[in-house]
Amino acid sequence: MDTEARIAESAEQPAAPAAPASARPSAPWTLKDMAWASVAALMFTGLGIVMALALAALFHLLAGGGDDWNLTPYILMALAFEALLLVPAWVWGPVKYGGGWKALGFRRFHVLQSIVLLALAVVVIIVVNVGWEWIRQGLGLPGQPDMSPVFGDGIGGLLMALLLGGVVAPVAEEVFFRGYIQAGLRSRWGARWGLVASSLLFAGVHLSPATLPPLFVMGLVLGYLYERTDSLWPSILLHAANNSIAFIALFVTTQI
Repeated sequence: MDTEARIAESAEQPAAPAAPASARPSAPWTLKDMAWASVAALMFTGLGIVMALALAALFHLLAGGGDDWNLTPYILMALAFEALLLVPAWVWGPVKYGGGWKALGFRRFHVLQSIVLLALAVVVIIVVNVGWEWIRQGLGLPGQPDMSPVFGDGIGGLLMALLLGGVVAPVAEEVFFRGYIQAGLRSRWGARWGLVASSLLFAGVHLSPATLPPLFVMGLVLGYLYERTDSLWPSILLHAANNSIAFIALFVTTQI
C-alpha cells in the first residue's frame, strides 16, 4: 500500500524541466591555465622575433655584410609565428579538458542572425574608426604605423598581407582571445567582465597606443558577436574582412 502511494505521489509531481539543447557549456579551464597559456603565447611571439633577427643577421654576414639589410622575409616569418597562438589555447584547453575544437568556439551558428549582427557590427566599427580618427587628428596623436611595406611591393605583397593579416591573424587571435580567454573569463567572472577583460587584453597586445581605443571597441564588437552567436566563425569572418579591406584600401591608394 505504501509503495502504491509513493508511486502515485511521484506521478503527480511535475517533471524537472529539461536543459535547453542550445545551453552554452562553461569553459572548464582555470585562471591558472589561462595565465600559463598567455605566458606561452608571449614566449612563442618572442621566439619568432628572436629567430627572425638571428636569421637576418646570419644571412647578412654570409652575404658579406654592408649597410643593405633586407628584413622583409624575416619580419614576415616573425608575423607568421602568430599562428602559434593556437598551440597554448589547444594545450591548456581541449588537450587538458577535452571537447576538441568545439570547446574553443568552432560550433554551428544561425546564419540569418549572424548576417544581421555582422551588418550592425560593421556599422559600429566604421563609426568608431571615423570618430576616433577625428579625435586623434584634433589631439595631434600619431596614427597607426603603415605595415603594408613590410609585406613587399606589388600584388605579391598584397597577397602576403591578405594571407598573414587576413587569414592567419584573424583565426589565431579569435581562437586565443575569444574562444579561449573570453570563454574562460566568462565562466569565472560572467559574460560582461569576461568580454571587457578579454577586449582590453586584445587591444593591449597590439602595442599601438594611438589605436588602443578603436582596438578595444573592435575587441568588444568581436566578443559580443561571439557571445550572441555562440560560435567563433562570425567573429573570424568579421576580423578577416576588417583586416583584408584595410590592406586592399592601402594597396589601391598607393597605386593611384
